Amino acid sequence: MFDVLLVGYGAIGIVLVSSVAEAADTAYKYVVVATKSLPDVWPTSKILEPLIAPSYSHSQPTYVLLQNGLGVENDLYEALSERPHANPQIITCAVFMASNMVGNVVQAPSTSSRLEIGMYDPKGTAAGSAEQILSPFARMIEAGGEPVALVNNIQASKFKKNLWNVLLNVCSCQTRVPLAFYIGTASVWDKVSPLLSAIGKEILAVGYAMGFSKEELPSDWVEEVLTRSLAIVKLIGLDSNMRPSSLVDIEAGRPFEVEVIFGEVVRLGQRLSVPTPLLEASYTMLAVTQAYNRKTR
Repeated sequence: MFDVLLVGYGAIGIVLVSSVAEAADTAYKYVVVATKSLPDVWPTSKILEPLIAPSYSHSQPTYVLLQNGLGVENDLYEALSERPHANPQIITCAVFMASNMVGNVVQAPSTSSRLEIGMYDPKGTAAGSAEQILSPFARMIEAGGEPVALVNNIQASKFKKNLWNVLLNVCSCQTRVPLAFYIGTASVWDKVSPLLSAIGKEILAVGYAMGFSKEELPSDWVEEVLTRSLAIVKLIGLDSNMRPSSLVDIEAGRPFEVEVIFGEVVRLGQRLSVPTPLLEASYTMLAVTQAYNRKTR
């Protein structure tokens, strides 16, 4: 048995194989998914289908989703639940790291990063075994020098991180300008920051309607995100060309995380009768961009 199968763009790693199908002849403790979550284009359950299919003869691994966005676990959990004697074990994560890749160059300003992990447990049945599942994986990551926090309400952590993803992406992806220009140019920032603050407050309202406490989702989180974003831009330089990864994807004609970062918050608001008009307008425009890129690829 191998400890880890890493599924990501460009490589299926630890074991050197060209596809998940080629890796499906081996048992694994963990399958770590580090692709972007694109349920409208290439669902995670489709990527992992060779491991989920009845023909996979080994015990099911614990799946670890290192993916931004909300609802990223849904299709995988549903697919695993259809297996005989199903007991899906999914670790889902909130990844706090400012980095992206342009060409073959990774852009990562020297800011602190952290990983928060928890069990995806929609039925509330994993509480007794969560630490037994989470702790060994956390120790493995910590051995590589990355701090890991085990959290009880991982969905609150992911929601908090997703708010940051929305605010970092929403203007760049619609205007096609780098972060440093609209955050670091005072005359532009004076116009943009009130809009971002209003979008952030719409998202906060959805989070509170979901039941997140103000300890889990502080009322000043929007202002803190904007302050930290300005600090990151100053760190990387006001003349930096650094782009959010969604904008990098858009410019390359690739699919981006429009549904899990933007669309899922809008849908949650609709289900909970919380209006999100500013966010919904942005989501609509970005969904058009996604559809156009898919058609013209």
